[in-house]
Amino acid sequence: MTEPSSAPDSELNWPAIAALVVGAVSIFFNPYLLVSVIAIVLGIVALVAVQRAGNQRPYRLVAILGIIAGAVGAVLVIVSNTISALL
Repeated sequence: MTEPSSAPDSELNWPAIAALVVGAVSIFFNPYLLVSVIAIVLGIVALVAVQRAGNQRPYRLVAILGIIAGAVGAVLVIVSNTISALL
């Protein structure tokens, strides 16, 4: 039987994955910009963790995509509220 690898590359970066999932959710459901803020904060936390680990390069992209998705969700809420206020 083989044991799971204990190499640092096999460790999951949960904040990066959570940032991406929450960022994607923020595009569709984002009350009071709360979900976008959570996605952006999780993405920043993940970027710091990736920088400290130094060997989790794929998670850097996932964290950045989570931040971008959170920002897109925030922009959509702001534009939507602005348009509905003008009408």
